[in-house]
Amino acid sequence: MRKIVLPLLFAASAIASVASAAQTNPAPATPRAPIRQDANRDGVATRAEAIAQADARFAQMDTDRDGRITGGEMRAYRAALHDRMVASGRDVPVPPPGGGKHDGMGRRMDPNGDGSVTREEFEARALKRFDRVDANHDGMIDATERANAAEMRHVDRRERRQGVTPPVQTPAPTPAR
Repeated sequence: MRKIVLPLLFAASAIASVASAAQTNPAPATPRAPIRQDANRDGVATRAEAIAQADARFAQMDTDRDGRITGGEMRAYRAALHDRMVASGRDVPVPPPGGGKHDGMGRRMDPNGDGSVTREEFEARALKRFDRVDANHDGMIDATERANAAEMRHVDRRERRQGVTPPVQTPAPTPAR
């Protein structure tokens, strides 16, 4: 009997001490991922930092250094990004054979439809995304604006999955005179 009771007492004592330590020392909050455009890591992303990040990404994609990103360069960049994510151990979906909806440019990436994207077009798209997140239009994205933008993205995705479309705004009829 003693051989059973003594280890049970030690186990109960250890569990009690762990429980009391957990109550007195709460686990630290997990830090949010840093803002990607925040180059100086001050918690605020500025327009200048967003442009610098867009220029750096453009330079990565423009492998032939001709000042334009073609559909082939875009596919190669995405394939390399996918390979890096797989190599780091992330669980990423396998791209469909023969490409998919993100194969090449698309209208949003290539607004003038010439089959390539210039640095100016790339920066304009980055600034458009920045301005969409910068709710108070002060030229900086802080943690609150970032959280609000993430919530809006989640709502938009949820609505698209459920087939809910936002109501179309029709102009009010003008009164006849």
